[in-house]
Amino acid sequence: MWGGLLIKQLANLITSTRFLLAAGMVLTAPFSAAFWACYLGGGVSDLLDGPIARRLNIQSTAGAKLDSAADLAFAAAISVAAVRNIPFAIWIWVCAACIAAVRFAGYSVGFAKYRTFSALHTYANKATGALIFASPLLYAALGLTVSGIVLCAAALFSSVEELVITVSAPTLNRDCKGIYQMKHHGEAKI
Repeated sequence: MWGGLLIKQLANLITSTRFLLAAGMVLTAPFSAAFWACYLGGGVSDLLDGPIARRLNIQSTAGAKLDSAADLAFAAAISVAAVRNIPFAIWIWVCAACIAAVRFAGYSVGFAKYRTFSALHTYANKATGALIFASPLLYAALGLTVSGIVLCAAALFSSVEELVITVSAPTLNRDCKGIYQMKHHGEAKI
């Protein structure tokens, strides 16, 4: 009995570890071994939860919501670590505020329209998540200005795309891969 229950919840358990690892990133010394262990563990959990859910055929709406919430928590933890330790230029703060406003607008429209948290798993959102995860490497390799431009551009594009999809789509499709998919599948005319 317990084995069957564990298998049914395995992907959600893996996803849930991202909340704990995000908290660990915030509570440990910045860029210490413990920080990097939490950081890498969160990345691994994000890479594993979806494929495991699909492989075991245990995907669920609740799991998709949990994954989006865990992604937000993990991105917030990375942001907290960065804000505490990197002196950002004012233009990055302005970009971040604009991106946050667009994200908030998208989630607000989604909640008003669908009565649920409506984060989408678009390719642009996945690419932005990957860039956020890689941000320490980008910062080390490219410096603050170039990595800031790359991250801000990707995050703004994905935020605007998600807002447009949420406003335009008659029904919530968390697995919509992008605006182009909507045009080809007749979900909405943009």
